[in-house]
Amino acid sequence: MSTNRLMTFELLDRMEQLLTEAKAIPLTKKFMLDKEEFSSLMRRLEESIPVDVQNAKTIIDQEENIISESNRIAEETTRNANAEAQSAVENAKQEANAMVADAQSRAAETLRTSTDQANAMVADAQTRANALVADAQARAAQMVADSEIVARAQAEAQEMLESAHRDCEAYTARVHDSINQLMEQLDMSMSQQAEAVRALRQQYAGQQ
Repeated sequence: MSTNRLMTFELLDRMEQLLTEAKAIPLTKKFMLDKEEFSSLMRRLEESIPVDVQNAKTIIDQEENIISESNRIAEETTRNANAEAQSAVENAKQEANAMVADAQSRAAETLRTSTDQANAMVADAQTRANALVADAQARAAQMVADSEIVARAQAEAQEMLESAHRDCEAYTARVHDSINQLMEQLDMSMSQQAEAVRALRQQYAGQQ
């Protein structure tokens, strides 16, 4: 056991002895004590305390400041992390909105293009059909004008008209098939774009 520690115990024993031998003041709970000797013992006791104990006391005294500084740093770190997270979320929202708007714009443009192509094909088919009917009617009229071959002209004219109608129906059917193919391609394109938008939304939801 070190000399300082022995001295500490001796000083504590002497202080306890002074307290035990102190005389009570009548009619009170107070005691008479040699103030000068007790103060001297206190100073010597403080001087006998080991350095590591004194350092521990200093650390304990500074504990509140250390805890306060740690809390301040933790709060600042949390605020910075929250701000960065919020900024990342806002950037992700802006990118997602831009991608959705671009997908919608492309889908609308594809629909307009397909509609214009279908309308052009229908108009062309109608023009050709009208031309075939007009030509058949002109030929029938020319043949009917000849009185000697009226019957044959009427028969041939009827055949030409029926043939023209058949050609018109066949051409119209081909146009409708082409339009259906265009619409199927459009539907597939829009479905793919819709899948891309849904995937983007799920990715954005997973980041929240």
